[in-house]
Amino acid sequence: MNSPWRRSAPVLVLAAAAAVVAACGPGAVLTADTPDQAVATALQAVQTTSLRMSLTGDLGLDTTSLANLPASVQTAIAQLGSGGSATGQLEQESSARRQLTVSAAGSTMTFVEYDGHGYVSQGGGAYAELSTALPSSAAVSSTDLTTAVAALSFEDEGSATVDGASVEHYAASITVSTLEKLAQDLGGSAAGSADLGPMLTLLAPYVTGSGSADLWLSTRDGSLVRAALSGSLTVDVGAAASALAGLGVLPAASGPLPTGSLGVTVSLGADVSDYGGPVTVSKPDATSTLPASGSWPGWLGSSPTPSA
Repeated sequence: MNSPWRRSAPVLVLAAAAAVVAACGPGAVLTADTPDQAVATALQAVQTTSLRMSLTGDLGLDTTSLANLPASVQTAIAQLGSGGSATGQLEQESSARRQLTVSAAGSTMTFVEYDGHGYVSQGGGAYAELSTALPSSAAVSSTDLTTAVAALSFEDEGSATVDGASVEHYAASITVSTLEKLAQDLGGSAAGSADLGPMLTLLAPYVTGSGSADLWLSTRDGSLVRAALSGSLTVDVGAAASALAGLGVLPAASGPLPTGSLGVTVSLGADVSDYGGPVTVSKPDATSTLPASGSWPGWLGSSPTPSA
């Protein structure tokens, strides 16, 4: 099925990946006391330093065993299909000026952030401006970033070479317990949700999987050269639904509860170039206005319906 949502899924995943990597300003030094300090400093630098970044993303979904899902969920899953792949290019002039172009399933989208305003173009067409201003600061705070990196607990994997540059490789293993700790440590902060930690704790017995986060930092100035995130997980939807219904977390169902399992695999990559070099992002000449952010998903990957 070649639906708008299916075409948009990898775009959204890759855009989110870019936001995470780019939301993390001047270069770290590898003489830091711990790997976590080196990683946190490098990621903090990425959000303000001019750079170019090549991105790749793959999302895989296995929904074949799921049954008895609510109609709205069935529709969303049918549109997502089995996932997909995407590539992208991020150009960042500063923390307030970025351009991200993403290609997936034969479709191209360009997102521009320019001094608090957002613009979107599909397939190289005219730009439309978002009707609402972007947050004044989308950056992850130093405190939240340090907390998140500490929850992942990076280790120094030794020296390496990436595209001719000498780098130090740092890696962290990601488990369900790691995600629980991350959510709990960030709960209530600007970067977290107070409800996410408790929800993950409830769902943890029904989730299996693992992943890894890898960063390669320049030995010259500690800047980010390459980043990769990969993982897979399986959610026993049937067991989780039964347990949550028994606890009264889910509303009383008029029919049978969902059954089956959901499998998810994800792989994201980022390669940085021109770090600290001259990068210019131009303000688009928008010819129309897009609706509020809550309406974006219905627009992404399909014909736009902007207002003049």
